[in-house]
Amino acid sequence: MKVGIIGFARSGKTTVFNALTGAKAAVGAYGSREANVAVIKVPDARVDALSDIFKPKKRTYAEIEFLDIAPNEAAGEEKALDANALTVLKNVDALVHVVRAFANQAVSHPMNSVDAARDTRAMEEELALTDLIIVERRVERLEKEGRRDREHSLMVRCQGHLEEGRPLRTLELDPQEDALLRSFTFLSRKPMMLLGNYGEDGIGAENPSGLGAVAAELGLVLIELCGAMEMEVSQLAEEDRAPFREELGLGEESRTRFIQTAYDLLGLMSFLTAGEPEVRAWTIRKGTHAVDAAGVIHSDIQRGFIRAETVAYDDFMASGTMTKAKEKGKVRLEGKDYVVQDGDILHFRFNV
Repeated sequence: MKVGIIGFARSGKTTVFNALTGAKAAVGAYGSREANVAVIKVPDARVDALSDIFKPKKRTYAEIEFLDIAPNEAAGEEKALDANALTVLKNVDALVHVVRAFANQAVSHPMNSVDAARDTRAMEEELALTDLIIVERRVERLEKEGRRDREHSLMVRCQGHLEEGRPLRTLELDPQEDALLRSFTFLSRKPMMLLGNYGEDGIGAENPSGLGAVAAELGLVLIELCGAMEMEVSQLAEEDRAPFREELGLGEESRTRFIQTAYDLLGLMSFLTAGEPEVRAWTIRKGTHAVDAAGVIHSDIQRGFIRAETVAYDDFMASGTMTKAKEKGKVRLEGKDYVVQDGDILHFRFNV
């Protein structure tokens, strides 16, 4: 899963990136136009528990790749994204808009004042306008070709929706329309969450970023954190983090909260494979069929799929071994159309 972190200049975007990933990217350095990139492993107690049982040579967690998109620092420019950023963002699965909700006289805001609600709406408008330009060009081309087909009808609908200032993620689509729009990688179609970056004075407060109302109005998931303090904690030794967080009243680790929110936003879950060579978590979308889950591991397994030997994680742990789980009737053989459940331990039978 790739997550693009976006925001206006001096919103604390790179600070949040460091807090979530444990990276040490330069904060406040705007010379580079390249995105900061980091990959983190998704904590999963199930992988740990299964590893204790199977003693594998390797344990592999699901991963999230973060891209911290360089801000637009052009003089007098109020846009957050330039052409380079737009190109990079086409390939991400989700967007996180870091919104500045902290005051710091030493760090100026590109719009000369801190207004989290204004910045949130401005980003929505910028993404919608970016997509509208693409849609208008597509409609113009289709009409020049004399096409009045399904695609033309859909693009006209998208145009009207965007002209009203609404992102494409709020446009109702049937499965065929959704598949067609996916090929265009529209930014306002991508799932997006707000991340309110508040100051130390907001720690322990309810809705410290002040974004609760605007997030509800726009239908956006909101997560709030004190980026500066979270980054400081992320640089500590792992055994020192929990006591420090408790002392400051920071609550659950920001990375854990973020991952849970991102998985829910994207409709993701994990199935597991377990054995002596490796215990591994595999990320799939909710509703994925067994044959498609097999393809996540390898296309040959999908192509030669016969059956999926399946046991729920809780049932396996209650049994202790696969042999005992089978004796209790907890292990099932499922076909191609079986909808994989979160935490299923799968062993695929296939022939190619």
